[in-house]
Amino acid sequence: MEQFLQRYIDSWRLNGWLIHDIFFCIVLGTGLLLFLFIVMKRKRLVTSSILLIAFLLLSNLLMIVFGLAGRGFPIKSDSPIYTDDSQSIAVQMVQGSENNGTSNGITHLIAHHLLVAVNLQTGEKQWTKSASYKETLLGEFMGGVLVHHRDDEFGQLSLVDIETGKELLSEKAFRTQHPSLITILSNNAHQMAVLENHLYLEGVDGKFYRFDGKTLSEDAKAQDYLSARFFIETELPGYFATHPQPVEDYQTIRDFSQAVLTEPAIQAYENLQPKVVDVDIIEKTALVSYRQTQRESAEHMLLFYDMNKHQVLWERNIGIINSQQQQPTVRTLENSYVIQAGDRLLVLDKKMNKRSVHYHLRWNRPIDE
Repeated sequence: MEQFLQRYIDSWRLNGWLIHDIFFCIVLGTGLLLFLFIVMKRKRLVTSSILLIAFLLLSNLLMIVFGLAGRGFPIKSDSPIYTDDSQSIAVQMVQGSENNGTSNGITHLIAHHLLVAVNLQTGEKQWTKSASYKETLLGEFMGGVLVHHRDDEFGQLSLVDIETGKELLSEKAFRTQHPSLITILSNNAHQMAVLENHLYLEGVDGKFYRFDGKTLSEDAKAQDYLSARFFIETELPGYFATHPQPVEDYQTIRDFSQAVLTEPAIQAYENLQPKVVDVDIIEKTALVSYRQTQRESAEHMLLFYDMNKHQVLWERNIGIINSQQQQPTVRTLENSYVIQAGDRLLVLDKKMNKRSVHYHLRWNRPIDE
């Protein structure tokens, strides 16, 4: 009941999710019109009172149902977490699922997509932007975040400013300024990767290319990079975006991840679905996620493991991760980890296990400790 009341209170504000904000504005607009009517028809006290009571009942019902205060809205990662050069703003695409009822034993979900930017210094919302299932974040590129758009059998690109969320280059501007790139661009975002401010891709002509923001050129290394990303992110999603390592290191990374899971300290959790979510092959450390219990609703724990010392340095409860996501998304920064776990985004200090940011992705605001 306490959680419902908190969700109800939180629902009475704009939060960036389109479905919520539309109905919230409808309710506010209707309330404003009703207020003007009551002011102009002051003598019709009975009519005004009936309308006011009806509005209060209907508006609360709308906010409970369509404002998502009374329904689940599980959130999962739709992209890795990206940051600006100063590592002060984190950007990610997330997906929220709205239960649209059940028929013939099948639950129907409506997916809503959102670009969210969080200020890692203050823990406050930087900006949000409604998105589509046809859009994919590719990474930091040309001073912004590169977005791939699937347009039927064609692919398009745009560039979004990390600080403001405004378009630096629209799809039309990208087509105009870089026609040779758009001509060979696939509608499949998995056929391209951003690495060290270069875009590597497989064109629709079957050739491999590198684009540096100005010039498009054939590059055989693009095939190696794309293969390496697929190879490593099968087990470590988002790792390629965080650690721009040489292609030759990726087998070493995979072997190291497997070695971590065979450690006696980690084997103690083998029935609780332990999974390596990040590794540092230089420092010989790893971040491992596991469930507190075998229940689907169990909270997740995150532990920091040192392979040199063969011991757990710290553990942290990161809350419940819904079944649609299952594992946290991690972005490794110089001194901290940015972690998206279901509807929460956290920043943890690597050494001290101190949480500096705790952000709610459903309501897009910091969580009061």
